[in-house]
Amino acid sequence: MKSKIFLFAFAAWTLPFLPVPAQEAPRIDARLKFLSMTQPLMDIGLMHDKKAEGLVIATDMLTDEVVYQGPTRLELLEMKSTAVPSVIDSTKEEENDRKKTKPTQGVRAKTSTRQYAPVGTPPFAWIDLPANEGRLHLILLVTPGLGNGIVALSDNPGSSPMGSNRYLNLCSFPIVIRLPSGDLNIGPKGSKTARPGAKNNEYYDLQILTTEEEKERLVYSGRVFHMNSVRKLYLISEAQGESKRITLKVVEDRDAPAKAQPPTAAPPKGVK
Repeated sequence: MKSKIFLFAFAAWTLPFLPVPAQEAPRIDARLKFLSMTQPLMDIGLMHDKKAEGLVIATDMLTDEVVYQGPTRLELLEMKSTAVPSVIDSTKEEENDRKKTKPTQGVRAKTSTRQYAPVGTPPFAWIDLPANEGRLHLILLVTPGLGNGIVALSDNPGSSPMGSNRYLNLCSFPIVIRLPSGDLNIGPKGSKTARPGAKNNEYYDLQILTTEEEKERLVYSGRVFHMNSVRKLYLISEAQGESKRITLKVVEDRDAPAKAQPPTAAPPKGVK
């Protein structure tokens, strides 16, 4: 009886010292597109755990979609790149397609890809993305040196389809977007999406107005060419001064081109 009590006491005493499995850090699955708000950003990239991916972020168009699966804190880093030659054996091409003109047997052609690695400096922009919300679809506006350097916009599938325009009011005052399809009243730091009400490949009139003492004031007017295959993001910022002037940045986004499909072999004669 005493031995059983001793064993129970020993087990209870050693229990707090048993190793506790560490909790895994939260991870996210995201589909991202980037836009630079200042100048084109090159020789940069992000990390997927220990794998580096190089990026070029333009100021007038969104990047191709980037698949990100990693920690909740996404960091943009300065990168260095090196060319890595790859070798294509022409003799294998001959075997695959003997009807084409054959290159000299044994000739090896070189192509090159690039590998990226961080230069070791701290991240110049970062953002903490929400975990446990399923797959994220975001547009990331990058402004190095301003706060953490990244602002995220939700870009859920279907929320801004091709042929529509999204208007983001970055001003401290409300604005009115006047389109053939109607007016959009957008408050400070707000956004709205709409189709302009124009036919494909036709021009329409766009006006942006501010309101002051219940009076509308025209701050922008222009003719815009509409395409059903393009969606646009209008970034409306406050210009310097106290006259409620604006600056306008228009960014286009198109569907990624379809990958070319390999030609199908012709069936033998007599087979349909």
